[in-house]
Amino acid sequence: MSTIFDVAKAAGVSKSTVSRVLNGESGVKEATREAVEKAIRELKYTPSYLAQGIRTGKTKTIAMVVPEYTNIFYNELFRGVEDIALKYGYMVFVCNTERSRRSEIEYTEEILKRNVDGIIYNTYSNSEEMLNYLRTLSQKLPVVYTNHLFQEDEQVSYVYTDGFESNREAVHYLYEKGRTTIGYIRNTTDISVIEDRYEGYQQGLRDCGIPFREEYVYQAKQSTEPDYIALGAEAAKYYEGLDETPKAVIAAIDALAIGCVQQFQKDGVCIPEQVNVIGFDNISLSSLIQPPLTTISQPIRLIGQKAAEIIIAKLDGREIEDKVVFPGNLILRATTDL
Repeated sequence: MSTIFDVAKAAGVSKSTVSRVLNGESGVKEATREAVEKAIRELKYTPSYLAQGIRTGKTKTIAMVVPEYTNIFYNELFRGVEDIALKYGYMVFVCNTERSRRSEIEYTEEILKRNVDGIIYNTYSNSEEMLNYLRTLSQKLPVVYTNHLFQEDEQVSYVYTDGFESNREAVHYLYEKGRTTIGYIRNTTDISVIEDRYEGYQQGLRDCGIPFREEYVYQAKQSTEPDYIALGAEAAKYYEGLDETPKAVIAAIDALAIGCVQQFQKDGVCIPEQVNVIGFDNISLSSLIQPPLTTISQPIRLIGQKAAEIIIAKLDGREIEDKVVFPGNLILRATTDL
């Protein structure tokens, strides 16, 4: 492998001049820059980011902290982060905290030891303690939070989708179709963006004058690596066992809705004639099942792209809007629409 010394010798310059060219610094004559770039191409030189990190304090890496691997949402989010990261020469590595607040903090401390340049934080914790931690962390390096802060803070950047209004509108849609008994499948109670969706469901019921029925809210069991499709199937069995099965079910995420649809069909419940089902996320699988799932689409890949753009802009010292909330979009498919 060629080294920086080989490039310097071929270009007839010093090692420090090659470093300035690689780092895009000013003060290098154009002819000198061209000679260095030519030598780099001819020698097929690839800079060592480890060595650069020692010199500059930057490693061209972004960490993405996720609470689990089983939710397909995070796979699609990663694709968006990587779209932008690779464009600017950054690598992304993913850390799974297994839904543990302690693991989140421990992971972050280990990440900081590895001198990453920025962190995209997908956490299941949304408390004053976490806000204070994110605020302190943001003073050390760029951090983007993909959750709804329980309290606005100027120092903390975020990107997420408005689940409150999205689910509120979903309830309105079902009500207008004559579905006046509407269940809801919750997957967790400690993620604010997920709770926003539940609160939007409740507000939609109030808007439409539909009484809230506690037995229509199913709380999926939690584990470190949950199988959401299986949990959705359990929800369907629960609703089938009620004296009156709701005429519609909204799920917090698509995977829960998919499991629910599959179990209903397995048990002879006709979708959408007997029960309408709506998910949230619009993951790729939602359009592939039979019948295709009606869902609230959030721009998952775009969220990842925007989070990475914010990180890199902050690293480059560029101004950028760092508090972004996307609207959801109801995608009508065959689980509600014949």
